[in-house]
Amino acid sequence: MLRRYSYEMKRFASSANWLKGINKHIRKEPIIPYLERCQHEKCQSFHVSSLQNFSRRSVDKNDLSRFLIEIGTDPKEARYWLKNFMSSAEPSKVFMVISVDDEVMQNQGQLETFSSTIAFLYRNNMAPLIVYGNKNAMPSFKSMKDACIWNALKLSNMLEQQGVFTRVLYPGCGVIMGDSEKAGMPEFAVEQLKLDPYILRSDFQTGHLPILLSFGETAAGQMFAVDTWTLTSRVAQLLQPIKVMLVNSQGGFLDEHGKVIANINLPSDLSTVEQKPWKTPDKVEMMKKVNNLLADLPTESSVVITSADTMLRELFSHRGSGTFFRCTEEVHKHTSLEGMDLDRLRVLLHRSFKKTLSDSYFDDIESQIHAIYLSETYSGVAIILKGQKAEVNYLCKFAVTDKAQGQGIGELLWDTVRQAEPILFWRSKTANPINTWYFKKCEGSWNNPMWTVFWYGVQDPSLSSVLITEALTRPDSFDEGTNRDSGVKTVKEDPPREVVGSGAGK
Repeated sequence: MLRRYSYEMKRFASSANWLKGINKHIRKEPIIPYLERCQHEKCQSFHVSSLQNFSRRSVDKNDLSRFLIEIGTDPKEARYWLKNFMSSAEPSKVFMVISVDDEVMQNQGQLETFSSTIAFLYRNNMAPLIVYGNKNAMPSFKSMKDACIWNALKLSNMLEQQGVFTRVLYPGCGVIMGDSEKAGMPEFAVEQLKLDPYILRSDFQTGHLPILLSFGETAAGQMFAVDTWTLTSRVAQLLQPIKVMLVNSQGGFLDEHGKVIANINLPSDLSTVEQKPWKTPDKVEMMKKVNNLLADLPTESSVVITSADTMLRELFSHRGSGTFFRCTEEVHKHTSLEGMDLDRLRVLLHRSFKKTLSDSYFDDIESQIHAIYLSETYSGVAIILKGQKAEVNYLCKFAVTDKAQGQGIGELLWDTVRQAEPILFWRSKTANPINTWYFKKCEGSWNNPMWTVFWYGVQDPSLSSVLITEALTRPDSFDEGTNRDSGVKTVKEDPPREVVGSGAGK
């Protein structure tokens, strides 16, 4: 184990030289209070002097260094997702089901990274259930089964060297049963698999991390191979996890340029997938399978395809890293305040800007409203007012909750606005970090030391100066004594998941 830790520290140090002094600054502290303290002190980065190791059920120094390298240095964002997932994790409930691709299991470097990430989750009470099946063509069923068992044992040994109690559920252990005569055939349906939930849940109750191999048996004792996704879907339907993750070497769906497609909106993208330049039969089939699975999971559940190197970033950052599949929340368009819950809307804006909205704000804008795009659960809103000096509408507010950002609602809301509003302008504080994202969304901009004004759809260059003047003279929306209204922002000032690709809903 000491040799393993030494190896990990050398590997992390090569990626970040500032970790060289970590062993000189050791202090026990749970990860959540540590991140809270960093946020309270408004740290812009994690300093070597504050790094520490943790007790057995917390994060050790290897965990922390790995976490910081992959996630970045924003304690608020990391603390939010750690708390979110930790509060949802229960000893008898599965936090996440992970299907790991055979390419990852065959690659020593990827397997080491994967096992290190799994160990991090385990030590923080977020242990997943791992599903693994060998997809490579083998000369016989026995050779395929033996290779699968061998790779699972290799993963199990790596995890146990890092303090993880594992339990490999071997073929014929009684977890997976198939009574159909079609057992093991391509047309074998998910519903025809019978799983024993007691064995799966008892592993978590005893502190073990189960590694389930994709082999079942019939009532007569005949073993058969099960498609890995079929088994993953059946396990997820049975255990209802928060996350279903597919870990492969590509890191997600790739577009026509070889870049990872960040978001897939289901079922809406299925209706337009034939128009996508990156469409392939395999991708379309996978989208259909994921859509069917999401229909059987809780609304807060999601499916993601990512790589072993980016699992932590996918889980614990708003931007994520991989292809994120979501059942999209409906966005409603309003042309007035009638029928809206203004109290809920005020809470959303207050939490977004961390300032008190003026008591008269809704009265002030009532006659100016062009459109309000509001998500069904009040997790995101875009308030658009009529232009004053030109027939160009003004984006007054754009707000999305922390949780909704991680679920891609920010991108969905923006895409809805972009498709419905051919021309628009807005303002933001010049120092606002989210401006990086706005620059990608706009077609033109202007800035001074205080403000940056953005727009898109403006064809007449002379019109831009009119829009700039109007944006700079727009009144405040917040009570006196608070900072001046920055126009538009999200709850978390880091940009939401960056979208690569094209098409509606991206």
